[in-house]
Formats: sequence, C-alpha cells, structure tokens
Amino acid sequence: MDTEYDAIVIGGGSAGLSFARHAAGLGRKVALIERAELGGTCVNRGCVPKKMLWTVADALHRGSGLTRAGLFGATPRVDMERLCALRGAKLETIRQSYRDKLEEAGVTLIEDVAELTAPGEVTISGRRLHAPRIVLATGGRPVKPDMEGAHLACDSDAVLNWTVLPRAMAIIGGGYIGCEMAAIHAALGVRVTLVTDTDRVLTEFSETAAKLGQANMEAQGIRIVTGCTPEAVRETDDGLELVLDAETSLAVEKVVAATGRAPNLEALGGLAKRVALTDKGVVKIDEGFETSLPGLHAVGDCADRLPLTPVASGDGETLAQQLFGEHRPPVDLCHVATTAYVLPPLGEVGQPSKEAIFEEKTLSPLSAALRADAPQHYYGLGGSESAITSVSLVADGAHEAIGWAAQLLLHRPDRAAMRRVLGVHPSTSEEVMG
Repeated sequence: MDTEYDAIVIGGGSAGLSFARHAAGLGRKVALIERAELGGTCVNRGCVPKKMLWTVADALHRGSGLTRAGLFGATPRVDMERLCALRGAKLETIRQSYRDKLEEAGVTLIEDVAELTAPGEVTISGRRLHAPRIVLATGGRPVKPDMEGAHLACDSDAVLNWTVLPRAMAIIGGGYIGCEMAAIHAALGVRVTLVTDTDRVLTEFSETAAKLGQANMEAQGIRIVTGCTPEAVRETDDGLELVLDAETSLAVEKVVAATGRAPNLEALGGLAKRVALTDKGVVKIDEGFETSLPGLHAVGDCADRLPLTPVASGDGETLAQQLFGEHRPPVDLCHVATTAYVLPPLGEVGQPSKEAIFEEKTLSPLSAALRADAPQHYYGLGGSESAITSVSLVADGAHEAIGWAAQLLLHRPDRAAMRRVLGVHPSTSEEVMG
C-alpha cells in the first residue's frame, strides 16, 4: 500500500465519496478510508431506505382514505420481511456502484479505522499515511436523550431495520426525522404518539407550513403531545412505558428517540483539542472548508453546514475544485431545497421567516372529494411581489416540485411573471401560478 497521497479522505459517505471522485478526476492521488459500509448514513441508515419505506406508506395512506370512503376493499398487509429484503438488495447495488466508481476514478479505497496522529498524518492498523490535505467526512449518528431508561429506546437507525411492526409506538422528538417516522408507521397501521418539547413539530420549516403538516399528521391518527420533555422509559410486563410526568405515561411496545444527531469525531484522536467546534458540537470551518487545524478540512454532516445529502455531495465537489481545480464558493444554503417526508410531503426552499411570507393559501385538493380524512394542501411565497425569495409547499408531489422551485428562485422572479404561466388543471400547482 502506498503511504503518500495528495489528499486522504476519512469517511465514505456522500461528502467523502464526492470529494474523492472529483479530486481524482482532477488528476490527484487520493485515498478514501471507510470503517463501515460505503454510502454513509444516507444510503445505509437514512434517506434511501427511508424513502423506500415511505413509498409503501404513501401508497397505503392514499389507499386507506379510499377504503374508508367505501371505494376500496380491505387495506393490504405489508410483508415487512420481503420489504426489508428488497431494500437490502437495492442498498447493496448502490454500495457496489460506489466501489466501481472509486475504482474507475483511481481512488484507493481502504476499509479500516482511521485516526489522525499528526497534522497531515493518518494511521490505520499501525501504518502511517501522509497527505498535505486531510478531509474529515465522518458524518454523524443519532443521539438519545439524557433520561432514565434511554437505552431501552430505539434510534432512527434501528427503526429502518424492523421486520415486525409494533402495535403501538411513542416517538420522542418533533423534528423532521421524528415526524417522518410517525407518518410512515401510522400509515403502516401502527398506533403512534409523538412527544416533543417544542410548541409545534417540524420547527425546521416555516410556521404555517409546519402547522398544516402537523394538522395532517393528526388527521392521519397520530397523537401529538407538545411542550413535554419525557422523564423516563421503563420496562413493563407488556412492553415499555414512556413516562411523561408524575401523572402521565404511555404504554407502548416501542419507544423511538429522534432527538438529534452528533458528529463522528473519533478519528481526530489526540488532535481533537486543536479542532474548534461550534456551539452545536460540529466542526467549525471557513469558506474553504478548512478547520482550525491547517491542512484539515471537513465536509458533510460533521461540519457546520446543513446536514443534507445534496449539500454534502455539493460541498465535496466544491472542496475538490477549491484545492485542485478552479476556485468556487460554497453553495448558498438559502438555495437548498429540503423536504420532510410526511404525508403529504412538506417542501421548502429559501428558509423563509414568518414575516417574509407575503402570500399563502390553504387548499382542499380534488382528492378530498374521494378520500376520507384527505389531507390539506398549502403554498406560501416569501419575499415580495417584485422578487420572490422563498417557496413553501405542503402537497402531494411537493418533494418533486420543490427542487424545481429552487431553480426558479435563482432568478428572483416577480409575482406577475409567475401569473403569466398557466398551471396544469386540476392541480395544486395552478393555484401557486395564479
């Protein structure tokens, strides 16, 4: 094995893979070190398996509304073991494609545990590798709350591997991960209670859109308890008990902790004290993704950026260009679209504040005429009549539409111009276009 490289990447998730391939494509000698599965959180424990599970839940959710309206027969039963097997096969295909792409690019893949032992030096199994540029792309992991019995709760990683569904579950945390897990499992037939210490769920999104998303979850049958910090998880003869306060507890089979994530920083080893962190506990970086330790860069979920796969991939490519190609600034996070895969999805771009939204409307889609308890749709436009800077959507297909909206916002369209384009009838999009 060679010991000298132009760059060494620690972590084979979206950010690390992107950097390695692009740096190698620019003619550099690159090593990528991964201690577990290629693909990182997104492929193995995050958005890819979650989206596959959501696809089944979405079909059931639509069908169940038609069933309750008397148009469909009985709701079908999901074969979870079969679903997990199909999902596992797909994930292995994706991992193999990454191996092939690294090999084609000429990247040296090392499957081992890495540790920084000196500036510009990485040690694996006693062997020392050197490079003037080290890239930390180690991602993050779910964390559980500091409470009695926290070890009895599952995290979001474990939930995606369930082959048997519980009859009842409680979810701690009202962010997009907790809400997605709630919506998906409620559609799969689980009795779900979601508990959050905030006054509403989906606080990552603008207030009106989030509140409608919450209303749709409640219409789905999900019980939402706000302003509550659970005190303990305890075992019972029938399963688990989530203690909310001295007088209230929930009897469930499973408790899921969706209470945030922490960066994986073990690879910093003895150099950890020389790497500055933000108040959030992630690695502080500058415009060149460089940390407080010269020559050490950080990208992906371990760094102080949005913890989203497109951001990680884009930042990996940008860093490769900055170091070995033509300089480019990082992507402006205001232009990054994001989605919560609830039912229906909530999509947003432009990070609007409540004050920034100048036009909004709640809609009853045509499907409401056929489905019992059909969800409501919503759109919100931020900025001004002369320059739209944000779009918020709650609607079937919002996860697809919001990416196109992000492209639109790059040109800061005025509202009058949008009204000159005619939408598809009947659809939610025609309401936005005016």
